[in-house]
Amino acid sequence: MNNLRLKALLGAGCFSLLMSGVANAGGFDRGGVNIDQLFDAAPYSFDAGVTYVSPQRTLKNVQRLDSPPNPVALSSSSVDVGGDYAVPRIGIKANIFEPVDCLATYTEPYGAEADFGMNNAYSPSAVEYYVRTNDFGLTCSYKVNVGKGTFRFIGGVSYQEVDAFLSRQTLLAFGNTGLGKFQLSDEAWGWRVGAAYEIPEIALRASLVYSSSYKYDELSGTVDSTGFRGAFPADLVPGSTGVFPVSASAEIPQAVELKLQSGIAPGWLAFGSIRWQEWSKLGIIPIQGVRSPVTGGIPGSPDSPVSFDLLYRDGWTVSGGIAHKFTDQLSAAVSLTWDRGTSTTSGYQSDTWSVASGISYSPNEKIEVRLGGSIGVLTGGSSTFTGAGDTANAITYTYDDDLLLAGSASVKVKF
Repeated sequence: MNNLRLKALLGAGCFSLLMSGVANAGGFDRGGVNIDQLFDAAPYSFDAGVTYVSPQRTLKNVQRLDSPPNPVALSSSSVDVGGDYAVPRIGIKANIFEPVDCLATYTEPYGAEADFGMNNAYSPSAVEYYVRTNDFGLTCSYKVNVGKGTFRFIGGVSYQEVDAFLSRQTLLAFGNTGLGKFQLSDEAWGWRVGAAYEIPEIALRASLVYSSSYKYDELSGTVDSTGFRGAFPADLVPGSTGVFPVSASAEIPQAVELKLQSGIAPGWLAFGSIRWQEWSKLGIIPIQGVRSPVTGGIPGSPDSPVSFDLLYRDGWTVSGGIAHKFTDQLSAAVSLTWDRGTSTTSGYQSDTWSVASGISYSPNEKIEVRLGGSIGVLTGGSSTFTGAGDTANAITYTYDDDLLLAGSASVKVKF
């Protein structure tokens, strides 16, 4: 039994790389805040890594549904979304005293990026946008011996920063165009609570963790309308810089994650997880204080001709796989993941299927190096939205099955 325990636990190092974050989950999810390092057997450890993701999404048959249709001809009905991104993570785990372990983390758990380009059918909705977060977390556990295993009470907090950007090409009469740029930022606190049960003899672990929402009720920033000068000079107050304050309210919604693992034979480990996140909380998010380049209005007024029309549904992610220890230095893992797309009538986040694999190399008991990669399919679909919150988002398009590629690398040092 000790041989099973040793080999299964060593094999777990590679699988934690695969499960540390879903490469392209629904909503803004990029893996959340992963706390697997909290369970390290070593009293102290430092873990750092990065995941690089390249979704190959192309929108086709893009058509405007503005009423009346936009007066300026649009050159292309096929748009490459782009949006490659990297997710770094750092963790420092310490055994404070015998029953208490704590883990300090930094990561960028939520985000979105896309570059649609200029002068195409999507440009009035977005030329470029991104949502980026920084999360600084502290999670601790308290262990109690129960039967053959150990029960852990888990709790933690996170301080999170968000920065959002959107640029749009407004196409006006007489061939005039303008580029508006919106920038918003805010900070919020969130917390997590959960429990875990472990039987080290068979490398069994079951954990359930609830993560609270992050309420961004004071998103604030500016809209830069200087790109419209000469197109609609009446929209600019004499002496104005063309930069006006804007605000919005949004949230990163609550989530629940269940993880399971167990040794199934000497040197073999099976693992799986189920994650739910309430992305349906993000519907239509108006940007307050934006002045219409056509109707004018008072800068800073609550009238809002611009919005993020997300209209998400809840996200579900299910993953499972196996890990194997080949030698004292080398182990490997493979997993299959399904993520339910969160898009409804707006957007292109359809279901995603991906296969990931990774290797773990430990030249000695204190160092572990992990490399991983995944390939997946972003399934096809269509979107038709009439622009309930923002007429610039009135658009229809289709998309075929597209390729998803990701790679990751990390190193862990144990003390």
